[in-house]
Amino acid sequence: MDTNAHAPDQLIAKAAEGRFTKDELAGFLAIESRRPFLDACARIERQFTEDCAAKNDPCLESGCSAKGEICLQPLLHAGSAYFKACAAAWLPIFSEPKNRADQQNS
Repeated sequence: MDTNAHAPDQLIAKAAEGRFTKDELAGFLAIESRRPFLDACARIERQFTEDCAAKNDPCLESGCSAKGEICLQPLLHAGSAYFKACAAAWLPIFSEPKNRADQQNS
């Protein structure tokens, strides 16, 4: 994704507001910088899933279908809170100019 359309400060501000998806945020990163970010998002997703399961109010009558896996439902219910959590993991990576996608062509 081309970060030249937005200044880095604008991207950071919009990300902090939860306005970018995980995939969009990853697109702003250089390819070699994406894995640490995606791993951090996976940990966030797992935490949302575990928090949901701990409520003992499963989406299905038969119980939680995501035992040991990441579930989409808690992420959908979290909405921008999930996007903001991923942005918090993205920010320290993106803050280093060498980790930005637009720096790969410079």
